[in-house]
Amino acid sequence: MKCKVLFFAAAAQAMDCREQEITAQQGATTGEVFDSLAQDCELLAAISSICALAVDGQLASRETQLHDGCTIAILPPVSGG
Repeated sequence: MKCKVLFFAAAAQAMDCREQEITAQQGATTGEVFDSLAQDCELLAAISSICALAVDGQLASRETQLHDGCTIAILPPVSGG
């Protein structure tokens, strides 16, 4: 199945992009997709414990099952003043 992944803040810097289309296996979870991306990017792996995940605009757990055409967002904490 095809999914879009959106990267924000430090995740976008780590991946050097803001958006990526991926192909995931049927029944894949947000955690499995994140771990697969982090396996290829040390900087993303380094912030994995502080990132929130969302699917189609709703916060999601690492166990949330994905569906074809969904949009996954990787949301590191944002600091500002």
